[in-house]
Amino acid sequence: MAHSPETRERVRQLYIEGMPINGAAVTCGVAYDTAREWKRLAKAKGDDWDTARAAYRISDAGVDDLNRQLVEDFARQVITTTRELEAAQIAAADKATLLAQLADAYAKFSRSFARLNPQFSGLSVALDTLKVIAEYLKKHDPAALRAIQPHVEDIGAALGKRFA
Repeated sequence: MAHSPETRERVRQLYIEGMPINGAAVTCGVAYDTAREWKRLAKAKGDDWDTARAAYRISDAGVDDLNRQLVEDFARQVITTTRELEAAQIAAADKATLLAQLADAYAKFSRSFARLNPQFSGLSVALDTLKVIAEYLKKHDPAALRAIQPHVEDIGAALGKRFA
């Protein structure tokens, strides 16, 4: 299916503004592979979307916003990966291993970033608390967890704003 130049530009814009390429593709009704191909072809023609993305972040409002965006991007990737793992048709032991690796990566990122940016410490504690609540509900009240799950990403964004 052929897509309009406007659709391609919208995918590019969303990506440059910070959305993952798969999110931009879904938002615009484009296959992930198509969006990746557009990005690759653009780079071959001298339009590097990653460079434009970095420039957008830095020029938008400086280093503090860049740091905040890095944290939000990482948290979004953790959430996306967790959701994909929940739906994945893999053995429970493999799923547990992957989740443990993801949690370890998140903890290391949080500790490292907190050293570089003290404001992040409050956000780290808040997000860790949210994780503890989710784990508790998973064990003791799965229905409540399912009820709040659609709101977790928005809660994370609200915490990011509060501790910004």
